[in-house]
Amino acid sequence: MNDSRHKKRIMDVFNGQFPDRVPICEQAFASSVASAILGHEAITGSTDVHYFEACAWLQGEQAHDEFVEKCYSDTVELHKKLDLDILYLPWRMNARPTKRIDDNRILYGDPETNGWAVYKYDEHSRSYGFERGGEEDTFETVSRIMRDAIEAFDPSAPAAVDPLLLRAVREYGDEFEAAGSTGLAVPMSAGWLEATLLDRPLVDEYLEIMTAFQLKSIEEQSKAGIRLLNGGGDFAFNNGPVYSPDFFFHVMAPKWKKMFDKAHELGMRYIFRSDGNLWPVADGLFSPGLADAYYEVDYDAGMRFGKLRKTYPELVLFGNISCDFLVNAAPAQVRDRVLECLNAAYPRIVSGSANSILHGTPVDNVYALYDTAKNFIPPV
Repeated sequence: MNDSRHKKRIMDVFNGQFPDRVPICEQAFASSVASAILGHEAITGSTDVHYFEACAWLQGEQAHDEFVEKCYSDTVELHKKLDLDILYLPWRMNARPTKRIDDNRILYGDPETNGWAVYKYDEHSRSYGFERGGEEDTFETVSRIMRDAIEAFDPSAPAAVDPLLLRAVREYGDEFEAAGSTGLAVPMSAGWLEATLLDRPLVDEYLEIMTAFQLKSIEEQSKAGIRLLNGGGDFAFNNGPVYSPDFFFHVMAPKWKKMFDKAHELGMRYIFRSDGNLWPVADGLFSPGLADAYYEVDYDAGMRFGKLRKTYPELVLFGNISCDFLVNAAPAQVRDRVLECLNAAYPRIVSGSANSILHGTPVDNVYALYDTAKNFIPPV
Protein backbone atom coordinates (compact mmCIF):
# COMPACT_ATOMS: atom_id res chain seq x y z
CA MET A 1 0.00 0.00 0.00
CA ASN A 2 1.40 3.41 -0.97
CA ASP A 3 2.10 6.08 1.64
CA SER A 4 -0.42 8.91 1.12
CA ARG A 5 1.23 11.43 3.46
CA HIS A 6 2.58 13.37 0.49
CA LYS A 7 -0.92 13.97 -0.87
CA LYS A 8 -2.30 14.89 2.54
CA ARG A 9 0.45 17.46 3.18
CA ILE A 10 -0.32 19.25 -0.06
CA MET A 11 -4.07 19.29 0.47
CA ASP A 12 -3.63 20.40 4.10
CA VAL A 13 -1.67 23.42 2.89
CA PHE A 14 -4.26 24.34 0.26
CA ASN A 15 -7.06 23.89 2.80
CA GLY A 16 -5.36 26.15 5.36
CA GLN A 17 -4.62 23.32 7.77
CA PHE A 18 -1.39 22.41 9.52
CA PRO A 19 0.48 19.55 7.79
CA ASP A 20 2.61 17.04 9.71
CA ARG A 21 5.62 18.85 8.22
CA VAL A 22 6.25 21.57 5.64
CA PRO A 23 5.75 20.09 2.14
CA ILE A 24 8.63 20.31 -0.35
CA CYS A 25 8.79 20.06 -4.13
CA GLU A 26 10.79 20.94 -7.25
CA GLN A 27 9.25 21.48 -10.67
CA ALA A 28 12.65 20.87 -12.32
CA PHE A 29 15.81 19.24 -11.06
CA ALA A 30 19.12 19.28 -12.96
CA SER A 31 20.20 15.83 -14.08
CA SER A 32 23.78 16.41 -12.88
CA VAL A 33 22.71 17.20 -9.31
CA ALA A 34 20.25 14.29 -9.30
CA SER A 35 23.06 12.00 -10.45
CA ALA A 36 25.19 13.05 -7.47
CA ILE A 37 22.30 12.41 -5.07
CA LEU A 38 21.23 9.07 -6.54
CA GLY A 39 24.75 7.74 -7.08
CA HIS A 40 24.28 6.94 -10.76
CA GLU A 41 23.89 8.83 -14.03
CA ALA A 42 20.33 10.14 -14.02
CA ILE A 43 18.09 12.07 -16.40
CA THR A 44 15.64 14.19 -14.45
CA GLY A 45 15.45 17.77 -15.65
CA SER A 46 16.85 20.98 -17.08
CA THR A 47 17.39 21.54 -20.79
CA ASP A 48 19.99 18.78 -21.03
CA VAL A 49 16.96 16.45 -21.05
CA HIS A 50 16.05 17.96 -24.42
CA TYR A 51 19.52 17.22 -25.75
CA PHE A 52 19.55 13.65 -24.44
CA GLU A 53 16.11 13.04 -25.91
CA ALA A 54 17.20 14.41 -29.29
CA CYS A 55 20.22 12.09 -29.23
CA ALA A 56 17.96 9.16 -28.41
CA TRP A 57 15.58 10.03 -31.25
CA LEU A 58 18.49 10.07 -33.69
CA GLN A 59 19.33 6.50 -32.66
CA GLY A 60 15.82 5.25 -33.41
CA GLU A 61 12.49 4.36 -31.83
CA GLN A 62 13.88 1.78 -29.41
CA ALA A 63 16.55 4.13 -28.10
CA HIS A 64 13.90 6.81 -27.62
CA ASP A 65 11.62 4.42 -25.76
CA GLU A 66 14.53 3.53 -23.49
CA PHE A 67 15.25 7.22 -22.89
CA VAL A 68 11.65 7.90 -21.87
CA GLU A 69 11.65 4.94 -19.49
CA LYS A 70 14.92 6.04 -17.86
CA CYS A 71 13.77 9.64 -17.56
CA TYR A 72 10.55 8.51 -15.89
CA SER A 73 12.14 5.99 -13.51
CA ASP A 74 14.98 8.34 -12.51
CA THR A 75 12.50 11.11 -11.75
CA VAL A 76 10.37 8.87 -9.55
CA GLU A 77 13.48 7.55 -7.80
CA LEU A 78 14.62 11.10 -7.06
CA HIS A 79 11.23 12.05 -5.62
CA LYS A 80 11.30 9.05 -3.31
CA LYS A 81 14.92 9.61 -2.30
CA LEU A 82 14.32 13.25 -1.34
CA ASP A 83 10.81 12.67 0.07
CA LEU A 84 9.31 15.29 -2.25
CA ASP A 85 5.56 15.79 -2.02
CA ILE A 86 4.44 16.73 -5.55
CA LEU A 87 5.43 14.55 -8.49
CA TYR A 88 6.71 16.76 -11.29
CA LEU A 89 7.71 15.08 -14.53
CA PRO A 90 10.51 16.75 -16.53
CA TRP A 91 9.57 19.31 -19.14
CA ARG A 92 10.33 17.75 -22.51
CA MET A 93 10.74 19.43 -25.88
CA ASN A 94 8.40 17.05 -27.77
CA ALA A 95 10.06 17.69 -31.13
CA ARG A 96 11.78 15.01 -33.16
CA PRO A 97 15.09 16.21 -34.67
CA THR A 98 16.06 15.88 -38.33
CA LYS A 99 19.79 15.18 -38.06
CA ARG A 100 22.96 15.82 -36.10
CA ILE A 101 25.16 18.60 -37.50
CA ASP A 102 28.14 18.02 -35.20
CA ASP A 103 28.80 16.73 -31.67
CA ASN A 104 26.80 19.49 -30.00
CA ARG A 105 24.46 20.85 -32.70
CA ILE A 106 21.21 19.26 -33.85
CA LEU A 107 18.87 20.33 -36.65
CA TYR A 108 15.09 20.39 -36.37
CA GLY A 109 12.84 20.82 -39.40
CA ASP A 110 13.67 21.33 -43.06
CA PRO A 111 16.35 23.90 -44.07
CA GLU A 112 14.55 24.30 -47.40
CA THR A 113 11.69 26.02 -45.58
CA ASN A 114 11.45 28.68 -42.87
CA GLY A 115 10.40 26.11 -40.29
CA TRP A 116 13.83 24.94 -39.16
CA ALA A 117 16.09 25.55 -36.18
CA VAL A 118 19.51 24.51 -34.91
CA TYR A 119 19.93 23.86 -31.20
CA LYS A 120 23.30 23.74 -29.47
CA TYR A 121 24.33 21.79 -26.39
CA ASP A 122 26.91 23.38 -24.07
CA GLU A 123 28.80 20.71 -22.17
CA HIS A 124 30.06 23.09 -19.48
CA SER A 125 26.67 24.46 -18.44
CA ARG A 126 24.74 21.39 -19.63
CA SER A 127 22.29 23.71 -21.34
CA TYR A 128 20.62 23.18 -24.70
CA GLY A 129 19.09 26.06 -26.58
CA PHE A 130 18.24 27.75 -29.84
CA GLU A 131 21.27 28.88 -31.87
CA ARG A 132 19.79 29.87 -35.25
CA GLY A 133 16.80 29.20 -37.44
CA GLY A 134 14.74 30.08 -40.48
CA GLU A 135 12.08 32.15 -38.71
CA GLU A 136 13.03 35.73 -37.88
CA ASP A 137 11.55 37.18 -34.71
CA THR A 138 9.63 40.03 -36.36
CA PHE A 139 6.14 41.43 -36.08
CA GLU A 140 5.39 40.16 -39.60
CA THR A 141 6.48 36.60 -38.80
CA VAL A 142 4.57 36.53 -35.53
CA SER A 143 1.45 37.92 -37.22
CA ARG A 144 1.56 35.13 -39.79
CA ILE A 145 1.99 32.49 -37.07
CA MET A 146 -1.06 33.82 -35.24
CA ARG A 147 -3.23 34.04 -38.35
CA ASP A 148 -2.27 30.51 -39.39
CA ALA A 149 -3.14 29.20 -35.92
CA ILE A 150 -6.49 30.99 -35.91
CA GLU A 151 -7.37 29.63 -39.35
CA ALA A 152 -6.36 26.08 -38.41
CA PHE A 153 -8.13 26.05 -35.03
CA ASP A 154 -10.78 23.35 -34.72
CA PRO A 155 -12.95 23.89 -31.63
CA SER A 156 -14.17 20.29 -31.82
CA ALA A 157 -10.68 18.77 -31.72
CA PRO A 158 -10.00 16.81 -28.51
CA ALA A 159 -7.22 17.74 -26.10
CA ALA A 160 -4.82 14.93 -25.26
CA VAL A 161 -3.03 14.41 -21.94
CA ASP A 162 0.66 13.49 -21.91
CA PRO A 163 0.75 9.65 -21.75
CA LEU A 164 3.64 9.80 -19.27
CA LEU A 165 1.58 12.00 -16.96
CA LEU A 166 -1.31 9.55 -17.21
CA ARG A 167 1.07 6.76 -16.28
CA ALA A 168 2.35 8.75 -13.29
CA VAL A 169 -1.20 9.27 -12.02
CA ARG A 170 -2.02 5.61 -12.57
CA GLU A 171 1.11 4.26 -10.85
CA TYR A 172 1.77 6.89 -8.15
CA GLY A 173 -1.45 8.88 -7.84
CA ASP A 174 -2.25 7.29 -4.48
CA GLU A 175 1.12 8.41 -3.11
CA PHE A 176 1.86 11.81 -4.68
CA GLU A 177 -0.10 14.70 -6.08
CA ALA A 178 1.02 14.55 -9.71
CA ALA A 179 1.28 18.04 -11.19
CA GLY A 180 -0.70 18.66 -14.35
CA SER A 181 0.19 21.32 -16.87
CA THR A 182 -1.55 24.32 -18.36
CA GLY A 183 -0.74 27.93 -19.05
CA LEU A 184 -0.87 30.92 -21.33
CA ALA A 185 1.69 33.55 -22.24
CA VAL A 186 2.83 36.00 -24.86
CA PRO A 187 6.41 34.93 -25.62
CA MET A 188 8.92 37.36 -24.17
CA SER A 189 10.59 38.14 -27.50
CA ALA A 190 10.73 41.24 -29.69
CA GLY A 191 8.31 40.18 -32.43
CA TRP A 192 5.61 39.02 -30.02
CA LEU A 193 5.88 42.02 -27.72
CA GLU A 194 5.77 44.33 -30.73
CA ALA A 195 2.55 42.60 -31.79
CA THR A 196 0.89 43.50 -28.47
CA LEU A 197 1.35 47.15 -29.44
CA LEU A 198 0.76 47.05 -33.20
CA ASP A 199 -2.13 44.58 -33.50
CA ARG A 200 -3.79 43.97 -30.17
CA PRO A 201 -7.03 42.58 -31.72
CA LEU A 202 -5.04 39.86 -33.51
CA VAL A 203 -3.13 38.96 -30.34
CA ASP A 204 -6.40 38.92 -28.41
CA GLU A 205 -8.06 36.58 -30.92
CA TYR A 206 -5.03 34.27 -30.94
CA LEU A 207 -4.95 34.12 -27.14
CA GLU A 208 -8.67 33.32 -27.09
CA ILE A 209 -8.16 30.15 -29.13
CA MET A 210 -5.17 29.22 -27.00
CA THR A 211 -7.36 29.65 -23.93
CA ALA A 212 -10.09 27.48 -25.44
CA PHE A 213 -7.55 24.72 -25.99
CA GLN A 214 -6.25 25.03 -22.42
CA LEU A 215 -9.77 24.80 -21.01
CA LYS A 216 -10.24 21.50 -22.84
CA SER A 217 -6.90 20.28 -21.55
CA ILE A 218 -7.88 21.16 -17.98
CA GLU A 219 -11.07 19.10 -18.36
CA GLU A 220 -9.17 16.07 -19.68
CA GLN A 221 -6.61 16.27 -16.88
CA SER A 222 -9.39 16.45 -14.33
CA LYS A 223 -10.92 13.28 -15.77
CA ALA A 224 -7.53 11.59 -15.35
CA GLY A 225 -7.50 12.39 -11.62
CA ILE A 226 -5.17 15.38 -11.60
CA ARG A 227 -5.91 17.96 -8.91
CA LEU A 228 -2.95 20.34 -9.22
CA LEU A 229 -2.32 22.44 -12.33
CA ASN A 230 1.10 23.95 -12.86
CA GLY A 231 0.07 26.97 -14.90
CA GLY A 232 0.60 30.66 -15.51
CA GLY A 233 3.22 31.92 -17.93
CA ASP A 234 6.36 34.07 -17.72
CA PHE A 235 5.76 37.76 -18.36
CA ALA A 236 8.06 39.78 -16.10
CA PHE A 237 11.65 40.75 -15.32
CA ASN A 238 13.07 42.21 -12.11
CA ASN A 239 11.76 45.69 -12.94
CA GLY A 240 8.22 44.53 -13.71
CA PRO A 241 5.96 43.06 -16.41
CA VAL A 242 7.08 43.18 -20.05
CA TYR A 243 3.77 44.61 -21.20
CA SER A 244 1.55 47.37 -19.89
CA PRO A 245 -0.97 47.06 -17.05
CA ASP A 246 -3.63 47.95 -19.63
CA PHE A 247 -2.72 44.94 -21.79
CA PHE A 248 -2.47 42.73 -18.71
CA PHE A 249 -5.86 43.66 -17.24
CA HIS A 250 -7.81 43.84 -20.51
CA VAL A 251 -6.24 41.01 -22.52
CA MET A 252 -4.30 38.56 -20.34
CA ALA A 253 -6.10 38.60 -16.99
CA PRO A 254 -9.59 37.71 -18.33
CA LYS A 255 -8.17 34.67 -20.10
CA TRP A 256 -6.21 33.49 -17.10
CA LYS A 257 -9.37 33.94 -15.01
CA LYS A 258 -11.24 31.57 -17.35
CA MET A 259 -8.62 28.94 -16.50
CA PHE A 260 -8.79 29.67 -12.77
CA ASP A 261 -12.59 29.37 -12.91
CA LYS A 262 -12.48 26.12 -14.89
CA ALA A 263 -10.03 24.60 -12.42
CA HIS A 264 -12.21 25.60 -9.47
CA GLU A 265 -15.36 24.31 -11.19
CA LEU A 266 -13.65 20.91 -11.46
CA GLY A 267 -12.30 20.90 -7.89
CA MET A 268 -8.71 21.53 -8.98
CA ARG A 269 -6.08 23.94 -7.64
CA TYR A 270 -4.34 26.37 -9.99
CA ILE A 271 -0.66 27.21 -9.38
CA PHE A 272 0.33 30.41 -11.18
CA ARG A 273 4.00 30.60 -12.18
CA SER A 274 6.12 33.50 -13.35
CA ASP A 275 9.52 34.85 -12.44
CA GLY A 276 10.06 38.59 -12.03
CA ASN A 277 8.39 41.48 -10.25
CA LEU A 278 4.62 40.95 -10.43
CA TRP A 279 3.62 43.60 -7.89
CA PRO A 280 2.24 46.08 -10.47
CA VAL A 281 -0.46 43.57 -11.50
CA ALA A 282 -0.53 41.15 -8.56
CA ASP A 283 -4.14 41.93 -7.63
CA GLY A 284 -5.20 40.61 -11.03
CA LEU A 285 -3.70 37.22 -10.23
CA PHE A 286 -3.79 36.64 -6.48
CA SER A 287 -6.89 38.34 -5.13
CA PRO A 288 -9.50 35.97 -3.61
CA GLY A 289 -11.13 33.73 -6.21
CA LEU A 290 -8.20 33.82 -8.64
CA ALA A 291 -5.04 31.66 -8.54
CA ASP A 292 -4.77 29.33 -5.56
CA ALA A 293 -0.98 29.37 -5.40
CA TYR A 294 2.04 31.30 -6.63
CA TYR A 295 5.20 29.49 -7.80
CA GLU A 296 8.52 30.85 -9.07
CA VAL A 297 8.22 33.57 -6.42
CA ASP A 298 11.23 35.73 -7.26
CA TYR A 299 12.97 36.87 -4.06
CA ASP A 300 15.58 38.83 -6.02
CA ALA A 301 12.85 40.76 -7.87
CA GLY A 302 11.22 41.91 -4.62
CA MET A 303 8.55 39.22 -4.35
CA ARG A 304 9.05 38.42 -0.67
CA PHE A 305 6.95 35.99 1.32
CA GLY A 306 6.37 38.42 4.19
CA LYS A 307 4.67 41.08 2.08
CA LEU A 308 2.85 38.49 -0.01
CA ARG A 309 1.41 36.81 3.08
CA LYS A 310 0.17 40.13 4.50
CA THR A 311 -1.36 41.12 1.15
CA TYR A 312 -2.85 37.74 0.19
CA PRO A 313 -3.48 35.74 3.40
CA GLU A 314 -5.04 32.72 1.65
CA LEU A 315 -2.49 32.37 -1.16
CA VAL A 316 -0.29 29.24 -1.09
CA LEU A 317 3.34 30.26 -1.69
CA PHE A 318 5.92 28.02 -3.35
CA GLY A 319 9.70 28.29 -3.12
CA ASN A 320 11.25 31.79 -2.85
CA ILE A 321 14.80 30.38 -2.46
CA SER A 322 16.63 31.89 -5.45
CA CYS A 323 18.26 29.42 -7.81
CA ASP A 324 21.51 31.37 -8.10
CA PHE A 325 21.57 31.77 -4.33
CA LEU A 326 21.38 27.98 -3.97
CA VAL A 327 24.33 27.62 -6.34
CA ASN A 328 26.56 30.15 -4.58
CA ALA A 329 25.55 30.29 -0.91
CA ALA A 330 26.91 28.27 2.00
CA PRO A 331 24.60 25.70 3.64
CA ALA A 332 24.18 27.90 6.74
CA GLN A 333 23.03 30.78 4.53
CA VAL A 334 20.55 28.48 2.81
CA ARG A 335 19.13 27.40 6.16
CA ASP A 336 18.72 31.04 7.26
CA ARG A 337 16.93 31.98 4.03
CA VAL A 338 14.58 29.00 4.30
CA LEU A 339 13.72 29.89 7.87
CA GLU A 340 13.08 33.50 6.83
CA CYS A 341 10.56 32.32 4.25
CA LEU A 342 8.92 29.75 6.50
CA ASN A 343 8.49 32.17 9.39
CA ALA A 344 6.96 34.71 7.00
CA ALA A 345 4.45 32.47 5.27
CA TYR A 346 3.66 29.32 7.32
CA PRO A 347 1.41 27.31 7.09
CA ARG A 348 0.33 28.02 3.49
CA ILE A 349 3.75 27.25 2.05
CA VAL A 350 5.46 24.59 -0.07
CA SER A 351 9.21 24.87 0.30
CA GLY A 352 11.76 24.53 -2.49
CA SER A 353 13.80 26.56 -4.91
CA ALA A 354 12.18 29.54 -6.58
CA ASN A 355 12.25 27.84 -9.97
CA SER A 356 14.49 24.77 -10.22
CA ILE A 357 17.63 23.07 -8.95
CA LEU A 358 20.26 24.25 -11.42
CA HIS A 359 23.34 22.48 -12.72
CA GLY A 360 26.14 23.37 -10.31
CA THR A 361 24.00 23.46 -7.17
CA PRO A 362 25.97 21.85 -4.30
CA VAL A 363 24.28 18.75 -2.93
CA ASP A 364 24.87 20.06 0.62
CA ASN A 365 22.74 23.10 -0.25
CA VAL A 366 19.94 20.90 -1.57
CA TYR A 367 19.85 18.99 1.70
CA ALA A 368 20.13 22.20 3.72
CA LEU A 369 17.01 23.47 1.95
CA TYR A 370 14.90 20.37 2.38
CA ASP A 371 16.07 19.34 5.85
CA THR A 372 15.40 22.84 7.21
CA ALA A 373 11.86 22.72 5.85
CA LYS A 374 11.21 19.20 7.09
CA ASN A 375 12.44 20.00 10.61
CA PHE A 376 10.78 23.41 10.87
CA ILE A 377 9.04 24.06 14.18
CA PRO A 378 6.49 26.86 13.77
CA PRO A 379 6.51 29.68 16.33
CA VAL A 380 3.96 29.39 19.10
